[in-house]
Amino acid sequence: MADPVMLAIDGPEGVREVKLSSPDKALWPDDGAGPVTKRTLAEYLLAVADPFLHLGGDRPMTLQRFPEGIEGEEFFSKRPPRGAPEFLNTVMCTYPSRRRHEQLVFDEPADLAWAAQMGTITFHPWPVRVPEVDNPDELRIDLDPQPGRGFADAVTAALALRDLMAEVGLKAYAKTSGNRGVHVYARIQPTHEFQDVRHGVIGIARELERRLPELVTSAWWKEERGERVFVDFNQANRDRTIAAAYSPRPLPGAPVSMPLSWEDLEGADPRSFTVHTVPGIVAERGCAWADIDDEVGSVDGALELWNKDLERGLGELNFPPDYPKMPGEPPRVPPSKRKTDKGDDEYLAPKAERDAQWGTAVVPPFGPMLAKPVKKLPKGEYLFEPKWDGFRSIIWRSGDNVEIGSRNERPMTRYFPELVAAVIANFPDHSVIDGEIIMIDPETGDRLNFDALQQRIHPAASRIEKLARETPASFVAFDLLALGMDNLTERPFSERRVALEEALRKAQAPIHLTQATSDKATAMEWFEQFEGAGLDGVIAKPLDQPYQEDKRVLYKLKHERTADVVVAGYRPHKNDPRAVGSLLLGLYTDDGRLNSVGVIGAFPMARRLELFEELQPLVDESDVHPWAEAAGQRTPTSAAKSRWNATKDLSFTALRPERVVEVKYDHMEGDRFRHTAQFVRWRDDRDPESCTYEQLDEPLSYDLAKVLGSPGQR
Repeated sequence: MADPVMLAIDGPEGVREVKLSSPDKALWPDDGAGPVTKRTLAEYLLAVADPFLHLGGDRPMTLQRFPEGIEGEEFFSKRPPRGAPEFLNTVMCTYPSRRRHEQLVFDEPADLAWAAQMGTITFHPWPVRVPEVDNPDELRIDLDPQPGRGFADAVTAALALRDLMAEVGLKAYAKTSGNRGVHVYARIQPTHEFQDVRHGVIGIARELERRLPELVTSAWWKEERGERVFVDFNQANRDRTIAAAYSPRPLPGAPVSMPLSWEDLEGADPRSFTVHTVPGIVAERGCAWADIDDEVGSVDGALELWNKDLERGLGELNFPPDYPKMPGEPPRVPPSKRKTDKGDDEYLAPKAERDAQWGTAVVPPFGPMLAKPVKKLPKGEYLFEPKWDGFRSIIWRSGDNVEIGSRNERPMTRYFPELVAAVIANFPDHSVIDGEIIMIDPETGDRLNFDALQQRIHPAASRIEKLARETPASFVAFDLLALGMDNLTERPFSERRVALEEALRKAQAPIHLTQATSDKATAMEWFEQFEGAGLDGVIAKPLDQPYQEDKRVLYKLKHERTADVVVAGYRPHKNDPRAVGSLLLGLYTDDGRLNSVGVIGAFPMARRLELFEELQPLVDESDVHPWAEAAGQRTPTSAAKSRWNATKDLSFTALRPERVVEVKYDHMEGDRFRHTAQFVRWRDDRDPESCTYEQLDEPLSYDLAKVLGSPGQR
């Protein structure tokens, strides 16, 4: 394998350097025209960077990556991967699941070279431009020939589609898909959200089908399409993308999705447009879509076709299966298997309607601002707060409507009915507040109890109702994101804190306002004292920073300790049964019982494979292993199912408890590590039986009431 090469690439801010490792790795097999390597891919992308970025730049980009080439494993990369260069831009996107996270935005040639380094074959840009990522500026139609039809049939359909689009005020542009299909685009004014644009595409698809009933179909179910060209209207949905113009495709010969003039489309051979040939074509002829930004139309004409179909009694068509069921959508089973469907009132309303009901500038889902770990508190203008140990939650209140969001942006409202009532009683109307759901120990009343909090995540409504009465949760607020349509996330934290104090000035338990201090010495006293009440550190918040969703702009100082523990089992890696996913750890109790205390889960893949081989001689399949029969104990055997994911397999391979490992941990929750432990080193000099709870630090007790303060006291 060739040594890495460093590419120096001109850009808008000067020269960028991009490292290309294994440049001679073959990404496509040699089909006689020469191998297509990572270096070849990078050279191709740089050669077509200008037209590529003109058409696909400034848009959220999903990457279809093949690190080992097109014959190896593929995956779609939406989030910016770790280690991405700082010069790459990002934008926050909302997905059909209502989750939000950042996606890459490509706007200079170095971005494309970096993508080649990451094994990106196909680029999938959204039909929106930054910053208006909820309103498409492109109407895209994918003409997909079904079995029995081919590229020539797709061209015939595309020519008829061009004329139809002209009738509704849209100038159409065509490109090969890189395979058997044709993609037809039109620029539109970004005045409508995705669902409206989708309806416009459906209106066009149905009209095209009426004009060419033997050639074209808009039928979603394959059993109804026959030998026709399918107009894939669902490519107009949010988070549904088509291969970018000039994007390579993972097919033999390294074909490219090639923009063409309508004259060149007729008689074209899509196989002739490859990473080898396209740079010369572009250099000679330029880009066939060079003027597309000068031909911006309106989607209104297409929506008129949709509305006429509604008058004819034609309604909604099926959405992709991962979408929430939408109002008016037909049953999600093929007609041959169809049964009675649910009513419209049982399905999720369109996003625009859901957002409007809150009457707030920030609508769910919305990700929390995060913290990066530090060894000591930073210097500068900061406000310090206790670090609470519970469920991070952003809560919306609009009248009697409450949504409790979670770290993964899934609503947790149903699990905490007592907090819903408390929020209505204590939050200002039309407000969005960030904080932590905590559980005060139901037995002692003087410290947090995360184990008891976890019990609240239960599928049975009767169980939730019972626990809400017996072990009610509390909420500690520490940031204010919105009051009505006033978007406070854009303001510095110093202003948000003052507004939060005023918003909760009269709040009563179980709603609390977190303590805060600008004095570092006081913060360090909290760090030492509050652990006795179950808290796990201190957070430092820059006073001048806006609220940055999913960004690690805060700092957290957490307790860090070490312990020697016994390795008594492992779970296999989810992607490779011959690699270790996590090591299972134990400590001996006073009566000589080996108790499960937690896991180590962070290893490089190479080390996971090594550990698997290293631990095989210790595999214990006997019935005398300490965890072979552990009924009633909190061990891997009795915790064989996950509260968070009922389908997750938590079975494990038992090991003879003969090896000792030193780990880092922050604090204990009951008799277990509260968080995943970190590997430090093997301790082959330690006797496993000497690994007991006596070695663990015991924080001094501290009354939780002193941390929370009196209700209403600020």
